[in-house]
Amino acid sequence: MAEKPGEAGSVAIPMEETKKAPSGTPPPDATLLTHLKKVENHITEAQRFSHLPRRSAVDLEFNELSYIIREGPCWRRRGYKALLKCLSGKFCNRELIGIMGPSGAGKSTLMNILAGYRETGMKGQILVNGKPRDLRTFRKMSCYIMQDDMLLPHLTTREAMMVSANLKLNENMEVKKELVNEILTALGLQECAHTRTHCLSGGQCKRLAIALELVNNPPVMFFDEPTSGLDSASCFQVVSLMKSLAQGGRTIICTIHQPSAKLFEMFDKLYILSQGQCIYKGTVTYLIPYLKNLGLHCPTYHNPADFIIEVASGEYGDLNPVLFEAVQGGLCAEERKKNSSDKKDPASSCPSQCHGDSGHIEKHTFATSTLTQFCILFKRTFITICRDTVLTHLRVMSHLCIGVLIGLLYLNIGNDASKVFNNTGFLFFSMLFLMFAALMPTVLTFPLEMSVFIREHLNYWYSLKAYYLAKTMADIPFQIICPIMYCSIVYWMTEQPPEAGRYLLFMALSTSTALVAQSLGLLIGAASTSLQVATFVGPVTAIPVLLFSGFFVNFDTIPKYLQWSSYVSYVRYGFEGVILSIYGMNRSELACPGSMPSGFCKFQKPEEVLQLLDVEDAKLYVDFMVLGAFFVVLRLATYLVLRYKVKSER
Repeated sequence: MAEKPGEAGSVAIPMEETKKAPSGTPPPDATLLTHLKKVENHITEAQRFSHLPRRSAVDLEFNELSYIIREGPCWRRRGYKALLKCLSGKFCNRELIGIMGPSGAGKSTLMNILAGYRETGMKGQILVNGKPRDLRTFRKMSCYIMQDDMLLPHLTTREAMMVSANLKLNENMEVKKELVNEILTALGLQECAHTRTHCLSGGQCKRLAIALELVNNPPVMFFDEPTSGLDSASCFQVVSLMKSLAQGGRTIICTIHQPSAKLFEMFDKLYILSQGQCIYKGTVTYLIPYLKNLGLHCPTYHNPADFIIEVASGEYGDLNPVLFEAVQGGLCAEERKKNSSDKKDPASSCPSQCHGDSGHIEKHTFATSTLTQFCILFKRTFITICRDTVLTHLRVMSHLCIGVLIGLLYLNIGNDASKVFNNTGFLFFSMLFLMFAALMPTVLTFPLEMSVFIREHLNYWYSLKAYYLAKTMADIPFQIICPIMYCSIVYWMTEQPPEAGRYLLFMALSTSTALVAQSLGLLIGAASTSLQVATFVGPVTAIPVLLFSGFFVNFDTIPKYLQWSSYVSYVRYGFEGVILSIYGMNRSELACPGSMPSGFCKFQKPEEVLQLLDVEDAKLYVDFMVLGAFFVVLRLATYLVLRYKVKSER
């Protein structure tokens, strides 16, 4: 992808020429010169991207925008609440726009609506380059960088960047690698390219979050509180980077709570909210004269950002109605026109652009196919699982250790007719352990990664089906290997029948039960609203499943009105199948201890064990079919729940 000559209306990142003072003029203050040089070099470095795809510049306009939500839970509505009221404005390319206001003013709500993250309850019109916004197309040409830097902790910086490049660009690998190197260098991340993301500092995480979205050169970038939680130096780096990205032709929109005076003056335009309404829209330069015309004098040496927030918060009295009327009456526009005619400010209006269809045509589809997305995400998930000490290393060790412990506890009881009850207890405990070992870690899978998935999916990285297939398929090998290791230890230590067929059936049923438990864990995790809910609901759902499994209570003993519960207990089918594989299929008589009289050796015939547990008429193929049906239904239900949650986010 060679560098192309500049085109009108395209997002490029041109090299800015360093302005030199004419010869013979006295040099300015040395400290100021050093500061300016530092900023200029940073901006120039951040604009050095020769391999970025060319995209059309975008102007964003909104008219009479309102947003209403229902108050109270669904069973007891308390009416409606307006979070935004009749907002209008225009955000142009090559501008760094700051949405400001006190807490609860509606900053994040406005940005979520502009970015397309919120649709339900919105009224008004949003225009992209003068045309009504098509949401799917707009989502592909924009990106949203959230306040919390949601990154996968077990990937390195370079690995995360390559995943983004592979998903977002349909180019050869060399171009992708060169682009990733350029972005990492420009954003100061090259030195931590091989560092895992959970070891990065706050500023590095924020820059990496920007770098991940910069790969496909989006013309519109939204930032939610980009300076939150950062020190002053990191804040300056992030805002300088956003400024340089805006100068490259992008429309950069961010919410910012209370910037320092140094950061405040770096913004090109401000859109200030209070109580869901606009109290100022215009350039930073004209904020103080505008307030002065309304009788609000900012004290000398006082940060204008602090002053306008104090005014909006009511520290100087309830002046919001006055400010609302001034904006509605067009006073902001009049002030801007007056000042622009006096000072000939080129930033007072959007630069004229050719927004025709001759440039880059945005498509609805993803940059890569579903199969490619699946392969990339499968590899990423597999690497993450291998590096996750809790999910993988601890899981493997627990199966090995518990297997040895159970083997020692039930040592050589499998062929002893006097210890049949102990052996059935061992078989049931094996099902119980494999169920919990599969259920509990996967309950946490989606709650821990939901924020990352929402960010990447809504930023048009990949489809839901590609992510879900990769996420579930990558963990299946581990979920098969662990039960096999456990079964291989306990089966021979407990001296079960030394027949290959029975051994393979025991392993297959144990693995099937574990896979169904894993599927249930994924469903609980996907449906839960928080991590706390998921970790509580997971064990609670296991209680009825175990209770109706056929070990504690026989089917005939269960009351008629509760017998249906036994059919939805997947552990019942696993336990039933294991009993059949050990004691069924015409097994020879069990050994009786020599010290025990033959009359007291009751369960010498395996058929008596089957009759006792009420499984003599059960069929192995039915158990396998029912477990397979549980697996498919639970996986499909999880996908539908995830799909619903993605839609409800909007």
